[in-house]
This record gives sequence, structure tokens and C-alpha cells, in this order.
Amino acid sequence: MLYAIHRQDAGELVRILTNAISLFGVPRLLVKDRGRMFESSIFTKFISELGCSVHYITPEMHHSNGQIERYVRTVLNMIRIEANHKMASWSDQLWRLQLILNITKQKTTQTSALNLLVSTEATTPLIRLLVRDVAMEGSLCNREGWRAIRRARANELLEKNRECQNNYVNRNRCAPRIFKVNDLVFVIKYSQSTGKLDPGMRGPYKVTRILPSGRYELKLLSGSYGKTTQAAAEYMVQWHGEWCPETCAPFFASKLTVTILYVHVCILGSHKITSYTHIKLAVH
Repeated sequence: MLYAIHRQDAGELVRILTNAISLFGVPRLLVKDRGRMFESSIFTKFISELGCSVHYITPEMHHSNGQIERYVRTVLNMIRIEANHKMASWSDQLWRLQLILNITKQKTTQTSALNLLVSTEATTPLIRLLVRDVAMEGSLCNREGWRAIRRARANELLEKNRECQNNYVNRNRCAPRIFKVNDLVFVIKYSQSTGKLDPGMRGPYKVTRILPSGRYELKLLSGSYGKTTQAAAEYMVQWHGEWCPETCAPFFASKLTVTILYVHVCILGSHKITSYTHIKLAVH
């Protein structure tokens, strides 16, 4: 469901979610990111009273909720067309966009979302649809039976598409790094980069807990000390400490071998003769 909110706060979020629950019931699982609205005490208390489970998306891992990300990108493109090209107010056009998305056949499932939900298309007026069903009673299969068949077929197609996507993403993927509790790491956060010269690395963090699927719970050691977050191993880099004289002394005290390469070029007539000389110096 698409809703236009007046402001980004927990009270407005609770109001919107209440409207959705009144139509579809209490969700079994709620997938959300770590936005300020979702982590407020008002919203968390509201969710706990409903009794539904909560799953947090790991920061920077947008593909972990790829279905919603793809849906949002489609909605943003449609809003951009309505607002920029048609000069319409995007909030007044949400109902039209919602209708288009509900009755459009999806590429993977080969059916519309509304058809899977109530086994009907919104292009047919509801009253006319009911009259037709009464007039043709007994000549058509049960609507609930058709809906069950479509849902089973859509589930098979979604599972097949999920396997294809996983094989494509993991084809050249290396095994993630393994960290231990109390390891010090930096986290790569490209969304917080301030310019071209900013590598986007934030920290240092200390690993406090190992989570499933290569995720870790981290605790910040500087700035907002004590702040906790989560990160995936592929966005974590181990920190070996500050580059200070105490840590540099063992490095410079060790024996270094420097190789110098001399290249001698001699031209004799039309031939070029090149000789190489290697000199190894031991530095203490």
C-alpha cells in the first residue's frame, strides 16, 4: 500500500501502519531498516503489543531486502514521471499508481498482485463482477480454487527466480572474512561519504557478537561512544591499531632487504644489448 505521510515521525508511522493492519490484519513478520522512526520507543512498543516478529536489515546490505528495493525504485520512477513531466502533485496521484501496480502482470509470477490476493482484477467493477458470478453460477470453477492454483504456481516461479538470482550473485563471490569477538574493525559506509577523497570508512568498532549469515554486532569506540550497529563481513576491515612510534619500532628494527635493479643498455650497430645487475643491501 502506498501512503503519503505528512511528516517523518513515529506517530505518523503508527497511523499509517494502523490503516494497513485494519485492511489486511496483523503481519506475522515486519522487515524494516534502522531508521530513526522504526527504532523509536513509540513504534517498538506498538509493534510489541501487536505480537509480530521484527527483522532488521543490515546497513549497506540493500539486496537483503531486494524485492522491496525494486518495488520502491519502480514507484519512484512513476512518481518522477507524474511530477516532472505531467506537472501533477505526486501525493494526489498515489491512488492511480497503486491501481496500476495492483493490476499489472508481474514478470516473474505472470499474474497481477490483486489477482493473487482476491482472485479478481480491479479493471472490472466489483458489482458487475458479483452479478456475473451469480448469473454464471455452476458454469465456472470455484474462485477460491483458482486463487489457490495461481498462488501455488506463483510460489514455484518465485522460488525458481530466487535460485537463479542467487546463482548469478554468488557466481564470483569469495568467502567472507571471519572475525572474532573483541576484534577491532572499520566499517565501509559509502552512504556516509562526504566527497571523492572520503573512503567512507567509519570506526573503529569492536565486535561484540557474531550473528548468522556473516553478520556482526559492533560497538563504536570513538565519537558517539557505545553506539551499536550491525555490519556484514564484506564491508568490514580489520584495524591493527594506530601507526605510532611504539608500533613502528619493531618494524624498523627488523632486517630489511632492498633490491636495486640497474639496467645497462648498449647499442652496437643495429643491435641493442641490455644487461641487468641486481644488488641486495641489508639494512639494519
